[in-house]
Amino acid sequence: MIIGRSLKEILQVAPILLSVLGYYFMGFEIDRAQSFILIPLYLTLFFCSYPLIFKDYSLKQMFWAGILFRLIFLLSTPLLSQDFFRFLWDGMLLSNGLNPYEATPDLLNQTSALFSTPFSQELYNGMGTLSAAHYSNYPPINQWGFYLASLVGGNSILANIISIRVVLILSDLGIFWLGIKLLDYLNLSKKRIGLYFLNPLIIVELTGNLHWEGFMTFFFLFGLYLIFTKGEWKWATIPMAASIATKLIPLLILPLFWRFLKPKKSILFGTLVLLCLIMFFAPFFLGDNNISHYLKTIGLWFNRFEFNGSIYYVIREIGYEVKGYNIIRKLGKISPFVIVAIVAVFTFIRNNKTPQALLTGMLFCLSCYFFIATTVHPWYIVSLVCIALFTNYSYPLIWSGLVVLSYATYGNSDFNENFYLIGIQYGIVYGVFLYELIQRKSLLHHFK
Repeated sequence: MIIGRSLKEILQVAPILLSVLGYYFMGFEIDRAQSFILIPLYLTLFFCSYPLIFKDYSLKQMFWAGILFRLIFLLSTPLLSQDFFRFLWDGMLLSNGLNPYEATPDLLNQTSALFSTPFSQELYNGMGTLSAAHYSNYPPINQWGFYLASLVGGNSILANIISIRVVLILSDLGIFWLGIKLLDYLNLSKKRIGLYFLNPLIIVELTGNLHWEGFMTFFFLFGLYLIFTKGEWKWATIPMAASIATKLIPLLILPLFWRFLKPKKSILFGTLVLLCLIMFFAPFFLGDNNISHYLKTIGLWFNRFEFNGSIYYVIREIGYEVKGYNIIRKLGKISPFVIVAIVAVFTFIRNNKTPQALLTGMLFCLSCYFFIATTVHPWYIVSLVCIALFTNYSYPLIWSGLVVLSYATYGNSDFNENFYLIGIQYGIVYGVFLYELIQRKSLLHHFK
């Protein structure tokens, strides 16, 4: 009896201990070039999260486990992404009274004596040639976060990193609280929040690699919370605009409120969001060319950048066969219209009159966007993972486990993508998606 109880206690603690060890290696020992270690370790963390969510752990235990896993990264420097160097660069510009949308790092590094310090040179060298050649693509709320980190961290890279990391951890705590409130409102199990809070994708890419999708998601959930539970749709326009001003992605699904709020309220809702966005963007776009610089950089995601695509890669191969060259630039001119058409279908044709229907419509709409996108970095699908908690679809959760296969690209010096692994990733994701769509049965049946 005693032996059986001891074994049960060991099995209960084992996933936490294995996760602690795994996250330590993720934060301090493994870089993205070591994909042969990184991918198996990440998948191990993914499977270790299963018993923490689906077994006998309480909400309180899941909460503290999630906090523990995040704090492991507190003093680490991201090894899987170099984007944080650009974050710190933009923050440095703002703390010196310069607009990050006015000039590229390459230009400033060549023409300004201000950027001859060891700190600025380390940031410049660390961000890589691709980032250094282009204007900043990070919206205003991001920029204020970078500025705050610069004020706190000064010329210390680690202090800047810790400042950003604390903000992102706090946003995840907000998501935990808001998620529970929304799940309770929708009569869904509160333990579903563990699918976000203990998800390795969320912990590694947000807390570990300092991506701001969680901050965006916090504001978006806050807006949903005000609309669904309080009926305060006018006040919700502020966090909704803040979400868009952190990452532009929510702009794609904001029109879906058309049927839920009814046309008259929806028009006013959209107008108020637009006014808030103008207030957020205006301080940065007062210069003559700042808007064009920003839009030029955003356009690169449609007609230049390629990474971990799915449907796009199939179309690209067809283009090679028919045209004999990469058709991304031609496709980039068409894809915005395709995206607008997709949004219009989910806005005007789909019946989004209930919270559940609205959230499902948002999930499908964003999924369609990522399915046809030319670039899908792992952290891009954070929004899908969060929205999936409130629906009867689990394919984004499966995707959050498989998207790590894209890191195989960094495992070779030429950064050539492994199309076999991409095929496995999307083959499983599309398979689960179609199964759930046709059978109307989700892997989330573990929860009520």
